[in-house]
Amino acid sequence: MEQRRIHVTGTGRVAKSPDFVVLSLNLSVCNAEYADAVKIAAQQVEMLRESLVDAGFNADDLKTANFNVETKYEREESKRSREIFVGFDCRHDLTLSFDFDAKKLDAALSAVTNCLSQPKIAVAFTVKDSAALYDKILKSAAKDAQRKAKILCAASGVTLGKLIEIIYAPEENFAPREIVAASVDNAAFNFQPDDLILSDTAEFFWEIE
Repeated sequence: MEQRRIHVTGTGRVAKSPDFVVLSLNLSVCNAEYADAVKIAAQQVEMLRESLVDAGFNADDLKTANFNVETKYEREESKRSREIFVGFDCRHDLTLSFDFDAKKLDAALSAVTNCLSQPKIAVAFTVKDSAALYDKILKSAAKDAQRKAKILCAASGVTLGKLIEIIYAPEENFAPREIVAASVDNAAFNFQPDDLILSDTAEFFWEIE
């Protein structure tokens, strides 16, 4: 006799106020000479680091996320289209991360925007302890599934039996979603990040009697 069972998908949702900030900073320079491009890029980073130290950060708070140098060409449109060497394009991507504090964020952004190296800026608000938040989401999913199963069984005149199977396929590289601000071009900073609403699902199977 085929086992009678109920299959329910549980959805876990958690709202969390962002408590961590990540500034993504991009510096780029193009020069006909490789050595000069790298030298200017290093100077830009040093100016940026000094500005942040003056604002109260530690020198090693500024981290390199990516460094790349590649040749840059531009297409010349004429009777015989060809590419002309422009120079060496040096790109330096850096990050500055810290616990969210409005005054500290304002100090960081003011330091960056007033720096002569003038990097492009993106601001992301997230949570520091994503693992703990993830645990809450899964517990919420389990409770949601059990609640649904009990309601369905009661409405159908059957009894919910023992849990026999759970199927869960986590998203790859799970991380809380980030709220990313557009590039910051002035010193009028008044960020009030909204709560992060995070969710995940799992499938549950119970016997029914």
